[in-house]
Amino acid sequence: MRGKLGSFHVGKLLVGGILNWSLDLTLADTARDATTFYKLNKWKLTAESYWLFDIPRKVTVRLYPDSGKGYWEGVGNVTSQTKQLWDTLIHETIEIVGEGILEGKLDG
Repeated sequence: MRGKLGSFHVGKLLVGGILNWSLDLTLADTARDATTFYKLNKWKLTAESYWLFDIPRKVTVRLYPDSGKGYWEGVGNVTSQTKQLWDTLIHETIEIVGEGILEGKLDG
């Protein structure tokens, strides 16, 4: 799966953005409820990214598919080396391996 936009969060704080992302999926579970339309158990994200703050090893990722319907959200571990600078906009490729479920949610 691919898309153009996304974001990094630590708690509720937006700490960075994602451009031109690619998501490798390993295992899918089709459980559904009122707000979730899909859950993915194993995933790896590769993307062009940018951030203004230090990126911790664990982040919440929100990905917006090109279809424009809803978004994917989950927690992952940053596995690529990242530059540790403050107050400087960093722009580089990042890799994140999912820790648990990546959920597809509807906007609303």
